Amino acid sequence: MFLFTINHHWRRDAVWGEDRSRTRHPGALAALALLRNALFALLPKHFPDVSHPEIHEQLHSHPAACLRVLRAA
Repeated sequence: MFLFTINHHWRRDAVWGEDRSRTRHPGALAALALLRNALFALLPKHFPDVSHPEIHEQLHSHPAACLRVLRAA
């Protein structure tokens, strides 16, 4: 799992601006990275034919919708 997190850091940063996060606690950073990786895997199933940046714009102000996607998995 750790390698998956490292390999997709650039995608998480490009779409969700991970490097701009003000969180500095290692455990919180790891948990957020895992959630973002899970969303990358699940969002295309819930939003077919929509790019990740477009999905991000749709869900940006609705974090509860992201949690619903995670719960539906």
